Amino acid sequence: MRVVLYNIRYGTGTGWDYHLPLPFSGLFRRTETSLRRVSSFIDEIQPDIVGLVEVDGGSYRHGGESQARCLAEDLKLDHFFSCKYGRESIFRKLPILSSQGNAILSRVPAKRTSKIDLERGMKKTLLAAEFEEFVFLLVHLPLGLGARKAQLDHLTEIVRECRKPVLLGGDFNLVHGSAELSGFLSRTGLRDADPLERKTYPSRLPRFRLDFLLVGPNVIVRRFDVPDVRFSDHLPLICDFEVLPEEREGQ
Repeated sequence: MRVVLYNIRYGTGTGWDYHLPLPFSGLFRRTETSLRRVSSFIDEIQPDIVGLVEVDGGSYRHGGESQARCLAEDLKLDHFFSCKYGRESIFRKLPILSSQGNAILSRVPAKRTSKIDLERGMKKTLLAAEFEEFVFLLVHLPLGLGARKAQLDHLTEIVRECRKPVLLGGDFNLVHGSAELSGFLSRTGLRDADPLERKTYPSRLPRFRLDFLLVGPNVIVRRFDVPDVRFSDHLPLICDFEVLPEEREGQ
């Protein structure tokens, strides 16, 4: 199977003009053209699961249409979207911000999907999709070190409770380096899917490794790639994997 992880920056693009005429003014640009490029890229690589971070759920930027739904219709995939802010957050009441979230798209049917609010931070949403053989979790961890640690502690409990092999991916915002994950990995049994630890941000000249895919013991990584695709300020991750059958007692 193939999974793609991509922080698409709400389809607002990248480049120096993103900050003209004012810093971050590109955040408010229309996104139809850029999203078509993202859709074509995803279509070319034919993934089974797509984890998208920073997706517009229906603001004026995309003509009031959900980017997750538009991509799912274009690619003939199922989709599950949620705002990335907690249920009680003030950001859910503000224009544009209330439409900002994450999404899981899938070619294979999910048995169930759910949204969980993690501990602390502005960005709290964990999306979970359970499939026949595994569970896929998608996160966008906060920039604050304390809030990120609290969310990783909460994620530890969630991963441990999963009865199927786990794939956990997303934008982890590890601006201080991946060593921050060592305790989390040892507690959960997850491991890094990219043996080369390639940097993913910014896409034009990557200096930081912010985007990760972590996999459980029964998940075998067959191929991992970080293509030089610049439709966002992040680079995408592509992973081909296989889930080994669980060993049963008495066999």
